[in-house]
Amino acid sequence: MKKPILLIAGLLCLVSAATAQVTKVCFNEVLVTNHTNYVDDYGQKVPWFELFNASYNEVNIGGCYLSNDINNPKMYMIPKGDVLTEIPTRQHVLFYADNLPDRGTFHVNFTLDSATTNTLYLFNADGRSLIDSVTVPVLAADVSWGCPVDGVPEWTIIKKVTPSTNNLTLDTNEKVDRFAEMDPNGAGMAMVAMGVVFSVLLVCAISFLLLAYVIKMVSRRRQMRKARLTNEPTSIIDTEDVPGEVIAAISLALHQLNEDTHDEENTILTIAKTRRAYSPWSSKIYGLRQLPK
Repeated sequence: MKKPILLIAGLLCLVSAATAQVTKVCFNEVLVTNHTNYVDDYGQKVPWFELFNASYNEVNIGGCYLSNDINNPKMYMIPKGDVLTEIPTRQHVLFYADNLPDRGTFHVNFTLDSATTNTLYLFNADGRSLIDSVTVPVLAADVSWGCPVDGVPEWTIIKKVTPSTNNLTLDTNEKVDRFAEMDPNGAGMAMVAMGVVFSVLLVCAISFLLLAYVIKMVSRRRQMRKARLTNEPTSIIDTEDVPGEVIAAISLALHQLNEDTHDEENTILTIAKTRRAYSPWSSKIYGLRQLPK
């Protein structure tokens, strides 16, 4: 009994999570009158509108509905099973309002009227829950109605249309511009770069010196331990009772032993011929016929 309950609860959680993600999809930009602007995949200039995934997860809008009539929420169902209906994180998808749904998933079965206001609706897969809507006023040709920043609830006229891309084009870097204003000659950047490099070199030098000191200490300890193990105790001889003649004789014997080691050396060099002086493999005499004796 518990397993079916857990299974149903898990399915409900998955459905609710998917529904919550779909609700993050919103209208982002609409172009009603298209004379010299974006063309579709058939090379035609038609009205289009853009949906934006404001969530930080991939959202599949397959099964949702698009309409321009509040009384007909199921006017156009976005086909299921198309991988292109999966909108990546913070990305866009473009639909063409050309009333030619046979041309593909993103060609809806209604169009937009440039002579009057148009309202677009996005409904959930149940066909009743409204996800988002937008009312587009009458605009000039090739001018869109969109959000100044992707996903914000404010709308304005966009003279530079941006289909399938960000409405606010970030062509500058605020941090870089601020740094260039504070350091126009680049001296500060050069000092920072040199400081970083020399700091790294100093840290490396200190590390190498410490490593060499540790290795030297370890080697010295090993030598001392080895010397302690190999050295044998020696007896100390008292030389006060030894006559001077004996000390002189011992010293002379040690001197003769150290200096006269190589007085007699054998300088005879013996060369013994142990093998042939040539290689017989190429000799022709072994291939000649030998006459009988």
